[in-house]
Amino acid sequence: MNIAVIASIVVVAAAALSVIGFVVISRKVPERWLVADADAAGALYATIGMVYAILIALAAIAVWEPRTDAGQSADREADSLIEASWTADGLAPADRTEIQALIGAYLRDVVDREWASLRDRRAAAPETEARFTRLRERVSAVNPADEPQRAAHQQLSAQIADAASARRARIAAAAEGMPGPLWPILIIGGLISVMFFYLFGLERTFPNGLMMAVAGGMIALLLFVLYQLEYPYSRSLAVGPDSFETAISQLKTGR
Repeated sequence: MNIAVIASIVVVAAAALSVIGFVVISRKVPERWLVADADAAGALYATIGMVYAILIALAAIAVWEPRTDAGQSADREADSLIEASWTADGLAPADRTEIQALIGAYLRDVVDREWASLRDRRAAAPETEARFTRLRERVSAVNPADEPQRAAHQQLSAQIADAASARRARIAAAAEGMPGPLWPILIIGGLISVMFFYLFGLERTFPNGLMMAVAGGMIALLLFVLYQLEYPYSRSLAVGPDSFETAISQLKTGR
């Protein structure tokens, strides 16, 4: 199902539950139990809202930073491999052909195999890891015959090392989700933020019901977006293998 449709369903359901809760509380709870001092209640609710906004901000940072790191690491890894493939032109023909073939095979394997593993298992694909290891071993095995080849080999080794570092960062980001205690805190805080409205002693009017619906719907939407962003390579707003697909395309057209 389309993410926009799912988000709409979540928002509408949360809004409906907020209104239902408001109607039930206003009918069933004795009036003496409801807040009488609107000014004091408003000040307290402002404090609750501020605390909840801080929690939402912390949660947003917790899920956004790994996602940003994952995208940047993927870009860096793909760029390093493009440069490595071009640098390999300065090697002997046998070394050049094999190393460029290994780079191309690795890029395709990341797109075709490893991205699914990052999405489903939040871990690297062992076959792709082994393919990258073979690439590094093959680069290490190069024996330059002259000074230009030595210079190309040194540059190539540095580019492969940079790709390896970026790969480690990309894989590590796959399992970096929301810190465990934050989810129950956010859910309970959202419920408190909506249910506290019920204690204002508001009349059952359309504007008041609409206010409850907007509050419940907005909080549900925020939590839904955080959930979709929680893991960099999973769920609907995941980072895709675009950098590697671009690298494959560039290496094909550049030859």
